[in-house]
Amino acid sequence: MSERRAAGTTVVLVCSLLLVVIAFGLSIAGLLSPSWQVVSIKEFRAEHHHGLWLDCTRPEVQYAVFRGVAEGMPLHCTYKFDASASQVIDENIGDVDENSAAGESEHHQFFGWHKVVLICFVFSLLFALLSLCSGLCAPCNGACSIIYAVLVFLAFFFSIVGDAVFFFAAHRVDNRFVQGLVGTYEQEIGHAFALHGAGSGLFLLAWLVSIVASYKLVRSSSERPGLPLKELAPLYGSRMRH
Repeated sequence: MSERRAAGTTVVLVCSLLLVVIAFGLSIAGLLSPSWQVVSIKEFRAEHHHGLWLDCTRPEVQYAVFRGVAEGMPLHCTYKFDASASQVIDENIGDVDENSAAGESEHHQFFGWHKVVLICFVFSLLFALLSLCSGLCAPCNGACSIIYAVLVFLAFFFSIVGDAVFFFAAHRVDNRFVQGLVGTYEQEIGHAFALHGAGSGLFLLAWLVSIVASYKLVRSSSERPGLPLKELAPLYGSRMRH
């Protein structure tokens, strides 16, 4: 019966570890993608992808016949923290009256909320890695299972905080709408947010499963027989008499 219980506990722990691994992969995929905010600007005949640390553009084709060709064209990307790119952005913004790209250039800046989101995501990934290390040691030590559950919770906490900061910042008027020379264009939330949000959801599920695994491991470790001190008592007595 104890062997079945141990096998069931191991299965629960492995399921939790697999969820953490999948959530880690989805979080990395979302973090690396530039498609956090996507807008199609007709004036420039281009599709703009505004990410957390990377901005990309893809030229659009007017005719539907060539739509598949346009979607297959590569993205041209620049880093938000690139000094040369920042200089070009500042020049465009300074020439806002005569430059139609000035309004869109404002969205290529590296704002403080971008940095906050990135810091949260980095902490989440670090805690996820630490949780995997402690989770592998959990079957041998019940204390490691508790540490594992705590680390998975921290990975979920920082991940969901970063998602929340991005969501609310992206829906601010100055971040949501791109001002062109002719019209105003609304940015949409891209698939990168969906990927990372799915990772956050799996972190939550992994944490709930880790609580069950931690409870079972701690309970089984407390039920293990300890050192039979009563049987050793006569030995101590015999030494004292000699």
